Amino acid sequence: MNAPFLGLQRPRPQRLLLWSSLALSLVLLSVGAAACGGASQDAVTARSASDMTPEQIDADPVALLPASPLAVSNIDARAFYTSSTLGPQLGKLTERLFPMGAEAGFNASRDVDRLLIGSYSMQGVDVAAVVVGRFDEKKVAELARKNSAAQGGQLVESTYAGRTLFTLNNVGICILTPHTVLAGTETGIRRALDRIKEGRVKRAIPDWMLTTLETAGASSTFAADLSAQNLANVAAGPLKLGWLKGLQQVRATGNIKDPGLVVSGSLTYDTAEGAQAGAQGIESVNKLASVFAFTGLVPRIQGLDVKQADATVQWTFGVDDASLRNLLGAVDKYAF
Repeated sequence: MNAPFLGLQRPRPQRLLLWSSLALSLVLLSVGAAACGGASQDAVTARSASDMTPEQIDADPVALLPASPLAVSNIDARAFYTSSTLGPQLGKLTERLFPMGAEAGFNASRDVDRLLIGSYSMQGVDVAAVVVGRFDEKKVAELARKNSAAQGGQLVESTYAGRTLFTLNNVGICILTPHTVLAGTETGIRRALDRIKEGRVKRAIPDWMLTTLETAGASSTFAADLSAQNLANVAAGPLKLGWLKGLQQVRATGNIKDPGLVVSGSLTYDTAEGAQAGAQGIESVNKLASVFAFTGLVPRIQGLDVKQADATVQWTFGVDDASLRNLLGAVDKYAF
């Protein structure tokens, strides 16, 4: 059995990414995307790491994400955890996916407020996430060192850009302040730390992505740039997804409205003809999803509304709390 990571009793090296994927699935539900990078932009510049205070680091979590993400997502963890229907089950599940344990003074459903995720093409597919909440660096470090020494040193503690980084099988965390943690793949974390060390902490996300990311009142948001992807022959198993051909941008927002979730967004194509095919494709996927909803792996979509305007397809749908609980139950079953 592999060594525990920060107190895990049933170790799965990819649990941090599984947790991030779970949060994203609450935004997208059955809508998937493979992203390709977009242009970067500059905004408010921070001072160099040598004289950055914790308050300066905490001030703008978005600025900590590396430049030119392939896709970005913002999850209001508090909104999900405090939902009267989803909160209790989601809390139990995330404690299993990301359980540092009481020894580290951390409880995800209590201590995580917000999660920002960026995906990148650095060395394969890399992830850099900024977790906002409350963290005890000393306790986490002590627990990590104890488990590493006791279990043969599979957990690696290293210093990079003047900060302590804990990694296991290319997945790691770096506590920047008591309120801000970097998490994700090692390459993703190091790229973020490089920017902090070199005084390049600035917002580096395209305007349209940033606008989606900061949608007022949204419980979760997602944006991806597919403009450089060849999606003409994309398939999900035997299911051909030719209607993705020409897809340029994906935007999605999720809003918790007990008892359930309302998801809306848009797909932008390179031509109006592509958008027409996209609208028809969404309708087809909805019909197929209805067939498989009984498995619990696919949520039951309600009230799907699809509209095409030139090269853009806008869509919205709802998912009731029963379907969401089934989905969480399926993740719990198959992730362990």
